[in-house]
Amino acid sequence: MTTQKDRERLRAVAAEYAEIVNSDKMTARREIWRRSNRLEERTVPFQIEDNGSFFEDVTPPLQCEGEAERGMELEMLRAITNHKLIDDDRVFPPYFCVGWHVSRPSLCPDLEIKHAPDATGRHLGYDTNTPLADLANSFHRLHRGEFGVDREGTLRHAEIAEVAFGDLLPVKITGPHTLGAGTSLAYKAVMWMGMDNFYVAMMEQPENVHRFFNFITTEAVEFLDWLEQEGLITPNNGEFCVGSGSCGYTDELPRRKIDEGGSFLPGDCWGFHEAQESVGLSAEQYAEFIHPYQRRTSDRYGLIYYGCCEPVHAQWPVLRNMKNLRKVTVSPWCDQKSIAASVGKNVVLSRKPHPMKLCGATFDPGDFEAHIRETLDIAKDNFVELIFRDTNPLNGSMKDRIAEACKIVRRLVGREG
Repeated sequence: MTTQKDRERLRAVAAEYAEIVNSDKMTARREIWRRSNRLEERTVPFQIEDNGSFFEDVTPPLQCEGEAERGMELEMLRAITNHKLIDDDRVFPPYFCVGWHVSRPSLCPDLEIKHAPDATGRHLGYDTNTPLADLANSFHRLHRGEFGVDREGTLRHAEIAEVAFGDLLPVKITGPHTLGAGTSLAYKAVMWMGMDNFYVAMMEQPENVHRFFNFITTEAVEFLDWLEQEGLITPNNGEFCVGSGSCGYTDELPRRKIDEGGSFLPGDCWGFHEAQESVGLSAEQYAEFIHPYQRRTSDRYGLIYYGCCEPVHAQWPVLRNMKNLRKVTVSPWCDQKSIAASVGKNVVLSRKPHPMKLCGATFDPGDFEAHIRETLDIAKDNFVELIFRDTNPLNGSMKDRIAEACKIVRRLVGREG
């Protein structure tokens, strides 16, 4: 049971969060995303991710004592901190989200990951034991487990929130697992085989690589089917992250009338796919080994966000055939001119500026502005958004440069003030 002290703290935080998400500023930001995501107007929304320790450095200390209560407090405080310190276009749901407690067992339980700290003590680097290194003789290491949902635990979690602050901020149960149900195919291949082994296997034993991808894709299809059958799919067309840091706010989904109490389908939602580890593949190899398996789940979604760090311009001749493709990532390694010319006005370019322009040892406003201006000039005839990712080591001491960076972007896109 929530203590009186925790309840009072949660109510104070929920009231502050509710004021932010119901403000005129937040309403205006939602419209910026809606028009861009719908390919209606080139509004150039932007947001800065915390991939370092920024929020940890600047978020007020947690005051709640209960485990569940501390998690709720932290979630709302992160949004409040972002809103106060980062003047980007990030939007937040006008309710508190409780995700379904879903379990999806790993297909490779023998995987072991060893982390190593960097100079600052962060465990970013890692190595794996590559249990499928000898792919031809390793299929017995793959296991299909049973999916599960803890409905009682989910409802209990939602009830804690509802009782504590539901009169101030609505509480909704959401299904975050729908978005990426079939993604990370190439990632799993590299994690379980090792990149060298994976690439060599495509040349020396392509039939086993296809067998591998068929196995993990079948599990992904069955997981998406299971989410649908269990009624665990909820709309993700609101203020939710889709893809690699983007916002999926849109009035375009769902495209059908759903009666009160009706079930949602993948086709009512955004989906996400990427293949960062395919960076060394030709378009022909991507078309043979990756794309067909992605399509088995991606074609079921209403809208698709594609890509992360891979240079998608090389894959575009194949990728362009993906059904309902709406956004493609434009990483620092992507040929901006090529992809901008290729997609035209049919897809939003989700540009990832080079992170070191923002979080390097020093900040050069002129160099930062030139970097952003380059993208805006190249994509002057495209729908484009700016998503600052991989901002390591972004930290609390950099808050002044973040504020300055936001001012620069707002001036360049014509949204000062």
